Amino acid sequence: MATVVITGAGRGMGAELCRQAVAAGDRVVACPRTEDAPELDRETRARCLVVRMDVADEAGITRAAADIAAQVESVDVLIHNAGVYPRESVSFDRLDPEGIMRAFRVNAVGPLRVTGALLPLLRRGRERRVAALTSRMGSIDDNRSGGSYGYRLSKAALNMAVRNLAHELGREGFVVVAIHPGWVRTRMGGGDRAPLAVDGAAAEVLRLARTADAALSGAMLGPGGERIPW
Repeated sequence: MATVVITGAGRGMGAELCRQAVAAGDRVVACPRTEDAPELDRETRARCLVVRMDVADEAGITRAAADIAAQVESVDVLIHNAGVYPRESVSFDRLDPEGIMRAFRVNAVGPLRVTGALLPLLRRGRERRVAALTSRMGSIDDNRSGGSYGYRLSKAALNMAVRNLAHELGREGFVVVAIHPGWVRTRMGGGDRAPLAVDGAAAEVLRLARTADAALSGAMLGPGGERIPW
């Protein structure tokens, strides 16, 4: 049984990741931003250790990490799922600098802070795996339409954070990957317009997070293990 920590566990993909990991027999630490965790169903919640964590709040991350450390001896897999899409900055004439900075705090800096706070537990884990949910929209090479400034910029920064962590933590046997789940039908992802169901996308994220080997550490992976260019 692996111990899996999942951020952004209160809604959408995060809640589904928790549900599937619990069903697979893992010990899951669900980290929603708020206590109510509106989409984390009652049965899943009862089988998880629920620890509130706002990944944009450094003091809150420290408190949450201490709470987790008091209840688990080690962490095998850390999945950075928490994210925001600043819709006010979809075009150059609608830029919201503060919204863009919040996207950086949540989407890029948050995973670094959380990884650092949980690193002692991860070092005691058997699997030593860190996965961050990114987006193809953070690929510079794949950008063929522009727009979505805050989201694109912050996900590109997350991709660089993953690459850096793969180099530094790889010396200790860690595998660190960025995973693009595809366009998923969640509240943030675009609702019914998105082609992918949450359950299938979550299953693929968990598969990639658990099976990517050292040769893929530092890569951005899409559904089916496709390597997406930076």
